[in-house]
Amino acid sequence: MSLVNFLDSMLGIGTFLLHICLIVFFSSYIYYRITKKIPLMFEEIWKFIKDNSLTLAFLMTFGAMIVSLIYSEIIGYEACVLCWYQRTLIYPQVIILGVALLKKYRDTFDFVVGLNVLGFVIALYQYYLQRFNISGNCGSAGIACNSIYVFELGYITIPMASLTLFVSVIILTYIWKKNN
Repeated sequence: MSLVNFLDSMLGIGTFLLHICLIVFFSSYIYYRITKKIPLMFEEIWKFIKDNSLTLAFLMTFGAMIVSLIYSEIIGYEACVLCWYQRTLIYPQVIILGVALLKKYRDTFDFVVGLNVLGFVIALYQYYLQRFNISGNCGSAGIACNSIYVFELGYITIPMASLTLFVSVIILTYIWKKNN
């Protein structure tokens, strides 16, 4: 298995697993809002997430930074303008979340929410361009923003993985703020 196939598979599986986690999270949240009880089978998982949400957010952004650098610098995928915008919103979060993790800073959410909301919007727009094959050069060395380098499980592309990351970091840092 080549590095590209391995990385594509891991990106697809990781994003898919995050989608499952997000569905379970939102379902559990709705259940909790209705019954005022955490589902019994999720009590230990919820405790783990509350205790480690900032660490998880840091590891996710750090992993995203490393994977994006491998795709561009080792594999040679050229990033379009929208990809670069998303990178510029993810990369500083590695430092922000790393410092917050070391200092146990509670209000990290306040610093990263804007980056993540903006990144979510950009990733959603790029995913829209890809899925509906809306062509056009977005200004970066002739790289079209609807170019698809990765396509796993019939829907996961790099912007979908990015979009999932932004949503996950918003949730994890919010959990950290409210519970620590």
